[in-house]
Amino acid sequence: MDNTLFPSDTLNIHYEETDLQFLRLKPCHFQCGIYIICVQGYARMSTGVQQYELAGQTELIFLTGTLLQLLEASDDFRVRLLMFPQEVFLKAVLPIDTPYFNYTHEHPCYRHTADERSQKTWKEINLWMDMAKMLFTGSTSQFRRQQEHDYLQGMLMWLFNTIQEKLALKNQYSRKQVICHRFMQLVREHGRQEHQVSFYAEKLCITPRYLHQVTMQYMDGRSPKELIDEQLTAEIKVLLNQPELSVAEIAERLHFADQSYLTRFFKKNTGMSPKEFRLK
Repeated sequence: MDNTLFPSDTLNIHYEETDLQFLRLKPCHFQCGIYIICVQGYARMSTGVQQYELAGQTELIFLTGTLLQLLEASDDFRVRLLMFPQEVFLKAVLPIDTPYFNYTHEHPCYRHTADERSQKTWKEINLWMDMAKMLFTGSTSQFRRQQEHDYLQGMLMWLFNTIQEKLALKNQYSRKQVICHRFMQLVREHGRQEHQVSFYAEKLCITPRYLHQVTMQYMDGRSPKELIDEQLTAEIKVLLNQPELSVAEIAERLHFADQSYLTRFFKKNTGMSPKEFRLK
């Protein structure tokens, strides 16, 4: 499957069983929410600046969209995937408590453990996926929009109710680690438009110097600026894979001063110009 058959956004809830190979050569920036559960095999995925390992019984959820690329996968890798439009999500999420919403933003990946409670949750996740398959695959209904709202709201309420079993993990994090998680979430969300460390430090209510200490300690010695630039480079690659977009248009979308500035930035971070990247 290629990206021409698998769009980055959806107008309706979409259910799929797939190996995600369409994300191997062409990273995609999903505008919609996306929920992936790995049912077998192994894969490593990237959101630009972060990587996640998926194995059996792993969840990966991004409520408001994200860049995704499949870096490697075993031959037997399979997932159940759910895409949901922002319009439906924003209505469905209204009655849900903000702390649970924040937790999912900050900790999008979770692997189930062998204990009874976690295994029960895993079985229930698959029941929700079964319901999505039944409701939203190969059939239309005059009540489709209402069904989508009720399904997504019910699933999210159930999902956030399971977070209690995960919150114990959060309590093990230091303040610096929590800040680091939050920073990486902000980079995923705003990396296209905001390129300066000061923006993120202000959002986190800390100084740029303190943010530098945090990422150097918990992100393999990388500075906040290096992480922002990594995400921005990945976003440029996504747009360069769309041949209908000129480099000047990409520069405008990503808030560069002009095309030449983007070209210099991209060559500095990849060793090639945007044109050379497209030819490759």
